[in-house]
Amino acid sequence: MSTFSFSLQTGETGPLIKASTPETVRIPTHGHTALYAKGDQVLAGTRIAKALLPDEGDLHAPLAGVIEEIESDGILIRVTGKERTAPQEPPENGGDHLREWLRQSGVDAGSLRQANTLIVNAVPPEPGISIHAPLLQDYRKVVELGLETVLRITASAKTYLVTARGNRTNAFPDCTVLDVPAVYPSGIDQLVMKAVTGREVLLGTHPEDVTILSVRDLYLIGRVMETGRPVTETVLTIGGRNHLIMIGTAVGFLLQEAGASAHPGDRVLLGGPMRGRAALNLQQGVDKEATGLTIVKQGEGLNPTDNFCLGCGECEAHCPARIMPGMISRCAEFKHFARAEDYHIHSCIECGLCAYYCKAQRPLLQYIRLAKYELALLRTKSLHPIEDIAGGEA
Repeated sequence: MSTFSFSLQTGETGPLIKASTPETVRIPTHGHTALYAKGDQVLAGTRIAKALLPDEGDLHAPLAGVIEEIESDGILIRVTGKERTAPQEPPENGGDHLREWLRQSGVDAGSLRQANTLIVNAVPPEPGISIHAPLLQDYRKVVELGLETVLRITASAKTYLVTARGNRTNAFPDCTVLDVPAVYPSGIDQLVMKAVTGREVLLGTHPEDVTILSVRDLYLIGRVMETGRPVTETVLTIGGRNHLIMIGTAVGFLLQEAGASAHPGDRVLLGGPMRGRAALNLQQGVDKEATGLTIVKQGEGLNPTDNFCLGCGECEAHCPARIMPGMISRCAEFKHFARAEDYHIHSCIECGLCAYYCKAQRPLLQYIRLAKYELALLRTKSLHPIEDIAGGEA
């Protein structure tokens, strides 16, 4: 990856491309419980899965069809038509009433809470991902409607629009523009909040008086308010162009639409080259959190292996959270998950710089994500970590 660029400058991205209608959709249902059974017919816009967490948005069928499978991690729908549910009228009230209506319409509501300061993140999340640019340029009215809707909930006194230095943007009314270096990982929410407030926060948390949403978040909220229809589409970057796609569309279908192809030995990432998660297969459906599809050709990019840590300290030197990724990865490797908390694993913002600079090419980000997942399971099940019973050193 010697030629890899950390630049977040986007340049001209062209208009948003609307993807074709697929024959099937596989909607990922992580953290949701299905409301229908195999063989049931659903219309486009039907709520098909309810969120288990209070701030997560519910899931809806993007197209009319028949449910062919209810799997542990997804719902497979065979598309049969374009029939839709009737649009819903947005509530006139703001606050919690509007927030809950949006959540039931598929909007993740974790950031929709009262806060003195609202930050709109327009910085590209990763190199090669440019989803915000066409939305600000071609769908500005929808984004502005999303911003107005959010302010009805947050009642924020100050609004900041944060952009990457050098990228073209136009401010919203009554909004302060702040630019940050157009170098990854400046676009990660935690670093954007630090740039505005001077305070550091953990991944997935916000200061009580600050909340942050991306331009894409505002676009999706604006679409719900404009149409009265739930979130069934998302925007992602494929091969340098931005596409409007149905949630649940297969990875392989989208690559074919974009004129790209993955061959045996290649890796397809949901997201960008630094933070993206590898697709299990080309039939996997794209979820609403994905920001792009990135193909890493065989022999290119990092080639992570389970080599021993060299103790060189490169991961620590480049970590923006100033933690010890090497030690955390060792804890995860040997299943000492609780000990990873002693090394402040929850301060990790999952930027992936540690893995990029690792001389041993260890899969540091994957180890950290594994440890976070296992710790979440331990909290959920109220179990004791394995080392509490067996002891031992990482």
